[in-house]
Amino acid sequence: MAPQPRLRRALALLQSIRRPSPTVSIELDKHTCGLEHTYTTFDRIQGSVTVIVQSETPVENISITFEGAAKVSIGRETCALSNTEATQTFLQLKQPVARGRDGVPKVLQPGHSYKFPFTFVVPQYLPCQSCNHDISCLGVKQAHVQLPPTLDDPRLGYGRRTTLDYVSSGKCHISYRVRVIILDGSMSGNKRPSRLVDCAKSVRILPIAVHLPLSIVSSDTYTRTEQNLSQGFGQPGLGQLITESSHIPPILLQYPFDNNGVHTAVRLNLRFNPLTDAAPPQLRKASAKLQVSTFYSPVPWEDYPSWTDRGLANGWDRGAFTESFSITTFSMGSLRWVKHQNMGGEHQIQGLDGLSVSDHSTPCNDSRSYYTAFIVLPIVLPQPRIHIPTFHSCLISRTYSINLRLSYHTPKAALQSASTTIKIPLMLQYTPKNHHTGLEYETTSASDSAVMNVLPPPEYAATV
Repeated sequence: MAPQPRLRRALALLQSIRRPSPTVSIELDKHTCGLEHTYTTFDRIQGSVTVIVQSETPVENISITFEGAAKVSIGRETCALSNTEATQTFLQLKQPVARGRDGVPKVLQPGHSYKFPFTFVVPQYLPCQSCNHDISCLGVKQAHVQLPPTLDDPRLGYGRRTTLDYVSSGKCHISYRVRVIILDGSMSGNKRPSRLVDCAKSVRILPIAVHLPLSIVSSDTYTRTEQNLSQGFGQPGLGQLITESSHIPPILLQYPFDNNGVHTAVRLNLRFNPLTDAAPPQLRKASAKLQVSTFYSPVPWEDYPSWTDRGLANGWDRGAFTESFSITTFSMGSLRWVKHQNMGGEHQIQGLDGLSVSDHSTPCNDSRSYYTAFIVLPIVLPQPRIHIPTFHSCLISRTYSINLRLSYHTPKAALQSASTTIKIPLMLQYTPKNHHTGLEYETTSASDSAVMNVLPPPEYAATV
């Protein structure tokens, strides 16, 4: 008796293979502005699904969802054939399929065309349970439940280019899509019905940062350097040069994109503490590079990623790639140094024009005088690009920094030139702009009510 149920299931499977698959097409309504199929927080993703079935199909067998997923792949150098992958579906919104209304019957008939409209609203937050792993601080949790942007989705081509991002490694992706699944519920004896159709239409998401966090200063960045200057090997020292940068506020991006470009500025404060009567150094050139770093892991990050992470060192369960782009180079003229003189307990500041003001600071060496100066450097990001905002998700993060290099020479030094480098953290964030959403911007807290459908806790299953 046992072979008969197996035979029936085999025959049913054979019939399902021979049965023609339904025809499904997904159409998105045309966006009024911006790039095609590109949306931001609170935008409506609207369109319709057209279905033509080849056999009678219950309408409840049709599923229309909007999904967001992250995929990470890490190759292990110890074994050429070994690879670790992880996929997380962090968002799933379900569109109710009409039944018995607007001319849609309970059972779809073969040869007839049926159209199902859909509307999804891009949420502010992910469900709280989409981040259910251990974390080191509350800030990481808040970052992980914010909607991440589309990252390196190969299905979103742009002309001959597969991406408009700065860098692409093919090791990690974040994608969003409208997905249609039609199940075959006619196969008897099967607990899980097979899928007759599983197709999707990809879209690009550039979410708004609800709360602009402060820049995260890690061991990767250093905004202050101290460098001892000398006349050469075995020669007396000239003094100490201190370079410190100002804090760069987050660069606020808007969508649709601004044709004027994305720019900001950084102020560098310089201080020279002479050991003798040495004159301060003169700047020759200032150059800036934008460093774009992407961190990824099949195991959820418990803290903000860093280049000092042990997992990156062994390459076993962490991965990262980075690239730098030259954005600014200036040849410096004469720099106006201001001399601070200690006279009888009162410090005076004297510049080249003889201007004096009070100063209550004290030299940090035995000399009774020191020099200060500052320069302001404009920072303009490369165009045209789709600027991926700074984000931290469970599996993938994107960070930016400005690497500044100052070249200078000292009047009495035997060396022709020297340089100092600082690395300043930079954040890119999209800001609200009422253009075509029809929804008001709200700053609500993260909750399950921000989505139409609640996901079960995600599984981080690594396959080797």
